[in-house]
Amino acid sequence: MVMKALVIGTYVNPPYHPFQQVDEVLTGLLGPDTLVTDDFSRILTMEQEGYTLCVSYIDRFDMPLPDGVADALVSFVQHGGGLVCLHNGISLQTDERLFHLIGGKFIGHPPQTELAFSACPEGFLGGMAGFSMSEEPYQFEMSGDEVLPLLTYQYNGKAYPGGWCRTEGKGRVVFLTPGHSIASFRCGPYLDMIQKSAEWACPR
Repeated sequence: MVMKALVIGTYVNPPYHPFQQVDEVLTGLLGPDTLVTDDFSRILTMEQEGYTLCVSYIDRFDMPLPDGVADALVSFVQHGGGLVCLHNGISLQTDERLFHLIGGKFIGHPPQTELAFSACPEGFLGGMAGFSMSEEPYQFEMSGDEVLPLLTYQYNGKAYPGGWCRTEGKGRVVFLTPGHSIASFRCGPYLDMIQKSAEWACPR
C-alpha cells in the first residue's frame, strides 16, 4: 500500500517544540503524498480521506484536544491506520483514550544531556545502528497495555525506555523518544528509525 501521511504539529506558540523545519524533514522522509499541518480538524476526516499514517509532533501537554479528535484517532488506528508519535508527539496523552492507545505517558525529564540510544533486538528496529545525541531524557508512566520495546537510552548508568510499539485493533502504534529540536532530525540513524517505524505502522 502507498503511504499517505498526515503529519501534525504546533506552529503557533508551541511551549517547547516548534514544528518549523521539522515539518520539512518529515515531508522529505515520508514522501510526496504527505500533508503537514497544525489543523486538528484534519484528524477528524483521515479515514474518509484515505490516509494510512498519522505522525504526531503535537506540543500541547497541558491543553485538552478539540472535540472528536481522540475518537477519530482511535477509530483510525482500530480500523487499520498507523500512528507514529515523535518526542513531544506523545502529548496526545491529555486524553485517557490516547494514553492507552499510545501505551504510555510522559511524566517529566531531567535536564537535556548527551544520551546513547540503542535498538532493542526483539523489535522491528533490531539490528539498526545506535546513535548518540543531545536529548531530553523523557521518562514515562506506562498504561499497562501490552507494548514491545524498540529503543532504550542510557542515563546515569541505567537503561530507560526510548521507544516502543503496540497494536490496537487492526492498526499499529509507534512511539520514539528523540526529537527535542531540529538537530535531532539531522541524525541519519534516527531518521532511518523514523522511516522504518512509518513503514511498520502503515497497513499491509
